[in-house]
Amino acid sequence: MLQKVIKNLIVIGSIWFLSVGCGGVTALSALGTAGSAAATKVIEHSAGYGIQSPHTIISKVMPSVVTITVELKQPISNSARRFVKPGEPIIPAPRENQFSSGTGFVLHEDGFIVTNWHVIRNAINNPSLIRIGFSNYAQYEATVYNYDATSDIAILKIKNEEGEKFPEVTWGSKPLLGGHAIIIGSPIGLDFSVSFGIISAVDRTIMRAAPPFVPFVQTDASMNRGNSGGPLFNADGEVIGINTLILSPNNSQEPGGSIGLGFAIDGQYAKDILTRLAKGNKIKWSYMGIHYRLLDHIETKNNNLEFGKNVIIVQIADNGAAVGHLVKGDIIQKLDGEIVRHTNFASMIARRAPGTIIKLEVLRDGKIVEVEFALMERPKGS
Repeated sequence: MLQKVIKNLIVIGSIWFLSVGCGGVTALSALGTAGSAAATKVIEHSAGYGIQSPHTIISKVMPSVVTITVELKQPISNSARRFVKPGEPIIPAPRENQFSSGTGFVLHEDGFIVTNWHVIRNAINNPSLIRIGFSNYAQYEATVYNYDATSDIAILKIKNEEGEKFPEVTWGSKPLLGGHAIIIGSPIGLDFSVSFGIISAVDRTIMRAAPPFVPFVQTDASMNRGNSGGPLFNADGEVIGINTLILSPNNSQEPGGSIGLGFAIDGQYAKDILTRLAKGNKIKWSYMGIHYRLLDHIETKNNNLEFGKNVIIVQIADNGAAVGHLVKGDIIQKLDGEIVRHTNFASMIARRAPGTIIKLEVLRDGKIVEVEFALMERPKGS
């Protein structure tokens, strides 16, 4: 059932993932909320949201958004152990509950929930209790159904002995630059908070935080710790991303707040990962074994190419699938007939399973060369 539904779908200084640990909030700034009725009316009927007001859209999608709390039992510290005399048995330290939290959303009506892997990672190999909370105050326990740490995506399953149905989300198409963005989540524990913004960029890669094949949607809608795993909606209330991380100017060990640089895993990419996770299998990632870069303006002009398209190989790994097929300096123009761009090439490879035979159109020494070989599984640590 889950597979069938998904098939019809698919952190300036520091990088901070958006789940909340047990440290909590030390201070909050009070912001005024007063406004005239006229101003409220203008906002409710603002342009850009089609025939639905923002309030209508939020009311429609709110029931599909959930809070996620992970409760762990861990030793307080070694110093908390009772002192004993030599020869006496060591009494274990007392244990306390430690919490982390994030956001998620309903993938399937039978109680399957999407979130980030980093929200629930400590629960995978440790005794824990995962709680799911809805905006109508209903709460349920859940278990980890499947996950992929590389792409930072996880599926949870609500313990649903009574067969209750839950309101699932609708997935949208590729977001448009400048389009509206809506975020609902639990920043710093403030459950079901809403923020608005625009789509600032698409197909971003955040090299310090994620592999190059994970594409991100950038938005200026406010994100903070606790928003991890929640949905990024478009103006129609459709999911276009999974909120995951922010860039912050704070270089200390404590995260800074939102400065309008938030990133969500692209929804189309996420759907593909979720489709594969729904089968209950661990994901195997494909590997070419090359390092590449975007051609600069001079290289583009000298080769009579269009800037922004094509990538040039700068290194080939000894253990990669490309050995014997590609050479340093090759300019890759197409993959299986699809135009290659610097922003999407890694994700194009990632979407293909190991063993898939790919066909590349390469510019080598001024001539077009067609190259064909099978992708291999990504080695550990690569």
